Amino acid sequence: MAKGFNQQFGFDYNETFSPVIKLVTVWLILTLALTHHWPHQQLDVNNTFLNGTLEEEVYMTQPPGFEATDKNLVCKLHKAIYGLKQATRAWFEKLKSTLLQFNFQASKCDPSLFLYSNANNVIYNLVYVDDIIITENNPTLLHTLVSRLHSAFSLKDLGDLDYFLGIEVKLSLMAPLS
Repeated sequence: MAKGFNQQFGFDYNETFSPVIKLVTVWLILTLALTHHWPHQQLDVNNTFLNGTLEEEVYMTQPPGFEATDKNLVCKLHKAIYGLKQATRAWFEKLKSTLLQFNFQASKCDPSLFLYSNANNVIYNLVYVDDIIITENNPTLLHTLVSRLHSAFSLKDLGDLDYFLGIEVKLSLMAPLS
């Protein structure tokens, strides 16, 4: 793990901010999905911050167990690691670029909401750091997207959405939305 508390702004990192999905967006998209009886699925990205690519040059002391003869040698990082101040941002930028390659667009109102639409289909992808909710009007597209994300990242497929950010999600056919 890196010692981010030793990092200096402007030297080791320039930006740390990473957006997360707004609660009002979660409510809106889940209401839309439940109203239309769309499936909704939850994914969790494994080792999230190790996926991010660093924009800055970052060096760290050799980790314990590293075999090198000179104790003054350092390691140059190419990927983000846990403990870096910019790790969360690097991860978000990596996920965003991947979704943009899949023809998603980031919402202008909530940059952690990614949308894909064509004449007959729509997919909503909600991101809170390493937790992803996907809902759409075409189950085939859902499976295709999950497969593509699996090929890009190590994921846990948590199946149908049950809990997200401490919110329990239950579909009740007895309680109409109105």
